[in-house]
Amino acid sequence: MIGYTRVATSSGGGGGGGTPTFTFTPIKVFESSGIGASSWTSSDGQTTMTVDGGTYSASAGSLVEVNATNQLRMSFPISGSYYAFGIKCRVDPDFTPINTNQWYSASAILAQEMPDVQRDYGIIIDKNGYFALGWSGSDITSSSVSALDGNVHELFMLATSTQIKLIIDGNEEVSVDKIMGGSNMSTMGVFWNKNGQNSRVNGEIYSVGHWSYTMTVTYDLPDLL
Repeated sequence: MIGYTRVATSSGGGGGGGTPTFTFTPIKVFESSGIGASSWTSSDGQTTMTVDGGTYSASAGSLVEVNATNQLRMSFPISGSYYAFGIKCRVDPDFTPINTNQWYSASAILAQEMPDVQRDYGIIIDKNGYFALGWSGSDITSSSVSALDGNVHELFMLATSTQIKLIIDGNEEVSVDKIMGGSNMSTMGVFWNKNGQNSRVNGEIYSVGHWSYTMTVTYDLPDLL
C-alpha cells in the first residue's frame, strides 16, 4: 500500500449509473518478496522473470533497478490480451521520454508491441512525461499524471474486446473504445515494449503481474506487494 484509498473512480459507470466493480483472480504475479539478488520468481514459484537484455540488478526482497548503465529489459508470459495488467514502480525523475507521437515507439512501462494492428497496447510515457495508454495502430491517449514526479505509482490496464482502461493510483484516468482484432499478446515487456530496445525506461520496479477479472458494479484493485 502506498497511502491512498483503493476504491477506483470511473468515468464510464456501471449498471444503474453506479461505479463498476471488478473481482480479480491472480494468474501470474511477481511480488517484491520474490525479488532475489540474481532472479525474480513469481508468487506461485513456477515462473522466473525473463531478462531479455542488459544486466539484472536488484535489492533482494525490495526492488529491481533499471538504469542507463545496466540497460535491463525484462518480460513475463501472459495468457492473452483481455486481462488486467498491473505494475508498482517509480520512474527516475530525470528520465527523458522518447519524443514521438506513435505509441509503439514511445518509452514503455508495461507493453507488448506487435506488428501492424493487433490486440496489443501498453502503458507508456508520452513525450511530455505523462503516463499514457498506447493502443491501436499508433494512438496515444495521455493522462494528467506525471511519470517524472519521483513518486511510486500503481498502474493498471484493464482490457476487454471493446475497451481498454488505464487506472493510476486507484483512479481511472483513461478509457478508450477499441474493437481489437488479430493476434493476442503472449509476453509482456516490463519497462520496455518487448520490441524496441529504445523503448526502455529508467527507474525501480516493485511488483508486476496480470489477473483475470469479472466486472459487476465498484472495484478494489488487487494489492501490488
